Parts: sequence; structure tokens; C-alpha cells
Amino acid sequence: MASSDSDGKNMATAPPTATKTFYHDDFNYGVNVAQAEKSIRLAFLRKVYGIVCTQLLLTTATCALFMFVPTLKAFIQTSHAIVFICMALTIVTLVALMMKQREAPTNMYLLMAFTFFEAVTLANVVLEAFFLTLAITTALTAFTFQSKYDFSAWGAGLISILWMLIVAGFLQLFFKSEAADMVLAIGGALLFCAFIIFDTQLILKRLSPEDYIIAAINLYLDIINLFIELLRILNHLSNRG
Repeated sequence: MASSDSDGKNMATAPPTATKTFYHDDFNYGVNVAQAEKSIRLAFLRKVYGIVCTQLLLTTATCALFMFVPTLKAFIQTSHAIVFICMALTIVTLVALMMKQREAPTNMYLLMAFTFFEAVTLANVVLEAFFLTLAITTALTAFTFQSKYDFSAWGAGLISILWMLIVAGFLQLFFKSEAADMVLAIGGALLFCAFIIFDTQLILKRLSPEDYIIAAINLYLDIINLFIELLRILNHLSNRG
């Protein structure tokens, strides 16, 4: 208690520059984004969405290279081992990111490596799915920004549904059914739409301003997984046509 009183006195007598530093370092005092100054909230959002946009641009550029450069396209289609290696490296870099998320610039290097390896595993893309994902993500983000509803209670339910879809997807490997796969793809797309809403509100109201790496990874993975599910749906529709 003495420490708290001392801190309060220091804040009361601090010059303007010291007060500004205190607000700039809100996360050091356990304050989340919603409780921080408006300038800190805006800076946090700019950083998170700037990182996510950079990740998506890197993903798009990498996928485009493997789509439109014949040598690279043939390489990725025939070298399945490379895809599995990149999947493993994606997990490794993600774990490293969790451990180094607040250590700059190491966290940014790991984030770019994670994004690149993730992009290689998505080398065969469909433009329709890309633009559809972009439109849905923009709409859901805009909705969450203006909504006053608290989506934080969705967390446990979303995780439970995700595990159900993972188990169902595993069973689908042994009991193949196109109809079931289509249902799983639609369910997955709806689930990751909900995750985008949930994680966007998490970014706005729950995270510390220092958690920009976690915020960016959560949102990026939501968008990528939505893209994959939409791609599955479009593939089913094109096969029926």
C-alpha cells in the first residue's frame, strides 16, 4: 500500500513530460487497450492492422509467385516434402513467437518468417476466395468496431466448436464424403467469421498495448483459415458445375 501511495504522489507531482511517458507506457501498469488513452488505442490499432496487412501482402506476393512463375509452380506441385517442411517450420516459428513476442526486433523477424512459411503452404490459391475473404473480413471488422455487444463470452464456445470440427475433419480422412466435407467447410467458414469478430473485440478491449504481436497473429490466422474454408467451398461448387 505504501508503494501505491508513493506512486500516486509521484504522478501528482510529475512534470508534463513524465505524465506523457506514463501514458505512453500504460501497458506497464496492467492497463488494457480499452482503458488506455485514445492516442494509445489508435497507435495500437494502427500497429496491429499494419502488421496484419503486411502479412497478407507477403502471403499474397508469395502465393502469386508460385501461381504465375511456371518453374516455381511446378516445383511446389511436385515437391510435397517442401510443403510439409514449411508446415513444420510454421509451427516452430509460431512457438518461438509465443516465447519472444515482446522482444523487438526478434519478434518481427520471427513474425515475417512465420508468415512466409505459412504462405508457401498456401501456394495454390484461387483469386475468388482471396477477394471474398477480403470482403468478409472488412465487413466483419467494421461491424465489430461499431457494435456495442460484448462478444467475450463466445470464447469457450468457439474453441469447443473448433475442436469438434478438427475431430470431424480427422474422421473425414477415413470416412470420405463430399457432402460431409462441404458441411465441414461451411461450418469452418462460419466459425472463423465468428473468430474474426471475437478476436477483433479482444484487440479493442482486452489486450495490452504491448500485445500487438499476439493480436496480429490471432487476426492473421483467422483470416487465413477463413480463406482456406472458402477455398474448399468454391472447389466443391466448381466440381459440381
